Amino acid sequence: MKKITLLLFLLTTTFGLAQNLITNGTFDDATGWTVVNQYGTDSTNGSVTFASGEVKIEKIDPLDGGWIHMGFYTSVTLTVGWYQFDMDMTFDGINEIWGEVYIGATEPVQNAEYSGDQQVIKAYNAWDCIKTYTGSAVAAGCDSSSPGKFEITSNGAYYLLFRTGGNSFGTSGVTIDNMTLISTTAPPAPVPLTEFDFDFTTPTPIGTYNATFNDDAINTVIGGINPTTEIGEISGVNDDWYSQINYEYIDGFDLSTGDRGFSLKVKGPRTSSVTLKVESGSDPDAAVVVDYTTPNVWQELKFDVTSNTSSNNTKVAVFFDLETNFDAGVDPSLNIFQIDDFVFGAFATLKVKDFEIEGLKAYPNPTNGKWKISTKDQEIQAIDVFNVLGKRVISLKPKAMSVNVDASGLAPGVYLTTITTHKGTSSRKLIKN
Repeated sequence: MKKITLLLFLLTTTFGLAQNLITNGTFDDATGWTVVNQYGTDSTNGSVTFASGEVKIEKIDPLDGGWIHMGFYTSVTLTVGWYQFDMDMTFDGINEIWGEVYIGATEPVQNAEYSGDQQVIKAYNAWDCIKTYTGSAVAAGCDSSSPGKFEITSNGAYYLLFRTGGNSFGTSGVTIDNMTLISTTAPPAPVPLTEFDFDFTTPTPIGTYNATFNDDAINTVIGGINPTTEIGEISGVNDDWYSQINYEYIDGFDLSTGDRGFSLKVKGPRTSSVTLKVESGSDPDAAVVVDYTTPNVWQELKFDVTSNTSSNNTKVAVFFDLETNFDAGVDPSLNIFQIDDFVFGAFATLKVKDFEIEGLKAYPNPTNGKWKISTKDQEIQAIDVFNVLGKRVISLKPKAMSVNVDASGLAPGVYLTTITTHKGTSSRKLIKN
């Protein structure tokens, strides 16, 4: 209630004289609200209190190690259309707890988890987002997928539920105030991202989960395929099973043309399988694993997602040795990797820095049967051949200085090959008669 003057000013200036569809969103008292326990196992230690124009959720005994799962809800009558929700929230030092809002046509039931028809907002998540905050739930930025805006497709009575659960509710619990629900316009149609190119010479939007990322680090091995000084550095790549760096884009990543891929330069103190996932949407995930094979040498890893045609997955995540976590006794320096030139685009044309493998030959070209690919003195670690649509049609890991590439099964036409040694990657145009 204490911020209602500012709230009304913002609603008036932003939306005109918007009507709050929540009858008692200022919590003058508990009228219209029902407290609900979500699981039935922790009601003796969970407290939801309406007082002084706000709601406080906390543990009765903060020292109790168990988790609580509590909530409160009200009914609203809605017609077909779009709506915008927001609320003020205050917490200090929360840990291992989450808070979220749901809307549904079914009334919540005591001692049963509620998921409703749709999630309105992820207000906070102490694992992934802020742990101390005062302000708007929408402005907190903890929800990139549905920040308080949702659509109702049938007229009727609905139930709006705030629920929260977890371990530590901080120094003074979680306080909620000034819940608002107003009619709004439909959001613009999403425009999925078709490409990006992060070279770490300027700040990037890269995020993390259970890892630390520095997008202004210094290259410790300048040379080979990476002569640049400014790079990104990940610490704690295996502090957790799912430690990761990630990039989230609310409108999704467009793989629908079937020619998309990713490339990433990597240098680390040990070998590692590197997994790239395009995830967090209703479409199937795209996941590709590529091996980083030569410690302390820059390698360009390419992730072929041409077989996936999703367009609404909103997160690209990169994992090192997925589902592996180091014990505390492992040398922390083995948990630090550097990256550069993180690129998304047409797979066959992903950026390859100017680099030439000494003595590289590919002949006969054109050929009717086989190309022979050789170097002067470098072992070839990988050969990948792509057609003009960007689809990988041949993949070899020969570990030899001379390799025969069988083209007899390919249709006549032009192909692109990338040849990788421990010093870098070069490309050649190949022709099949």
